[in-house]
Amino acid sequence: MPFLNENTVLKYRESSKEEEFHAKYEKALKECEKYFGKEYPNIVVDDVVEERKIIDTSPINGKEILKMQNASMETLDKALGILSKSYRKWFELGHLARAQIFLNAAELLSKRKYEFSALLAWENGKNRYEAMGDVDEAIDFLRYYALNLLENEGFVKFIGKAYKNEESLSIMKPYGVFAVIAPFNFFSITVGMTSAPLLVGNSVILKPSSDIPLTSYLFVRLMHEAGVPKENLAFLSGSGSSIGDPLVTDKRVSGILFTGSRETGLRIFHKANMESPKVVITEMGGKDAIIVSDKANIVKAIEGVFRSAFGYSGQKCSACSVAYVHKDVYNVFMEGLLKRTKSEEPSDPRGRSAFITPVVNKEAFTKFKELMGKLPAEGKVQAGGRVKDGEGYYCYPTIISDLKNDSFVIKDELFLPILAVKKIDSVKAAIEEINRSDYGLTGGIFSESEEEIDYYFKNVDVGVIYANRSVGGSTGAMVGSQPFVGWKMSGVSGKGTGSFYYLQQFLREQSQTIVH
Repeated sequence: MPFLNENTVLKYRESSKEEEFHAKYEKALKECEKYFGKEYPNIVVDDVVEERKIIDTSPINGKEILKMQNASMETLDKALGILSKSYRKWFELGHLARAQIFLNAAELLSKRKYEFSALLAWENGKNRYEAMGDVDEAIDFLRYYALNLLENEGFVKFIGKAYKNEESLSIMKPYGVFAVIAPFNFFSITVGMTSAPLLVGNSVILKPSSDIPLTSYLFVRLMHEAGVPKENLAFLSGSGSSIGDPLVTDKRVSGILFTGSRETGLRIFHKANMESPKVVITEMGGKDAIIVSDKANIVKAIEGVFRSAFGYSGQKCSACSVAYVHKDVYNVFMEGLLKRTKSEEPSDPRGRSAFITPVVNKEAFTKFKELMGKLPAEGKVQAGGRVKDGEGYYCYPTIISDLKNDSFVIKDELFLPILAVKKIDSVKAAIEEINRSDYGLTGGIFSESEEEIDYYFKNVDVGVIYANRSVGGSTGAMVGSQPFVGWKMSGVSGKGTGSFYYLQQFLREQSQTIVH
């Protein structure tokens, strides 16, 4: 079967049925409240209730919505014991059976996509379009990886003969147990990180973000329902201080997948390999830039920069945080960008027209307020620079200009709705600045010159790049179309999620020869 993206909202729009989408989504918003006010267990074959708890609060109003468990060392030890002993049986089930289970899971998630996307509004503050797109991407990962495994026939291949009486085989086999340490900002990242090593025959222990524990928990339940043995997929919510380091250093863990900050990613990479080599795949953020050439379509550029900078309040590793604008179009671009930015009010993500939504938690909200006290010393604050009064964690989209090259606003990933705008003399000069950055995740250019676009594509040291994408100048990679890969400090593997290279990272090759 061919791979097709889920693309829920686009399909409704193309069939002129967007009102039906809104009705289903709003119904789900109410129905998903049944999950709140409860306590949910960890899952290590059976349900596990711990002595200590984790409180999940909603960024909509800052109030508690449910409790999860803070896993103990005893529970972690139990999980790793079970997972490490059972992965071979899961692998021996065969790639056809495992792929079918994942295709079943994709269908189950597709049937419940309104429920999951509505929960994301409550848990991490996404508006309905961002939330549905997130769940769609999760479904895409399940399908794409399953079909990729089938297409490659389980990564088993008969190879050449060294001698006439020999038969040789190359077979890719699982390592054992992978630990997945997932971020808050994309449910689909949690699903993709969990799915890839599991699909090819490893066992997986998922430590979810404490900001989206319920959707992560329900996903694990769904995978078990689809046919993944409980002995091969465990769910352990818990703080990094309680189980994070032991999870990374335990010899029964063969590999770690992490998405999050640069500092934590580097620490994990170092600690995991202190005693023996492990597979460590980390995605450690970005400082993503969009270039606006003097040959750009300014209307497209304004929208593309705005949507990339402030979609989900800048809490994407692909968010545009620096715009390099040619001096000849700088004034007209800034005028249009400021008008567009000031037209949006931060609002409740459950609302139909919401675009700028709350930051994920109190810590992010506090960080934003602290930065607002520092920004005037760095440059000129042109828009935003304040928070919204009342309940919840709402920050106004902020634009700052006239920055020095060594400003932290130019160099550091802030993961908030803050955009730096810098005047440049040429596309070449902008690329040189981008290439000096420690990061290299996503980026884009707006130019109607094919020569400039070609020069950008050939010379910029960034993993995911776009030209003239007004729906998101540096954001919005689609599974199967835009592999999502970070260069430099943005990632360590050089292989993108949602691509045909991804699965083999979780397998090791074995050469088998028999003499007749």
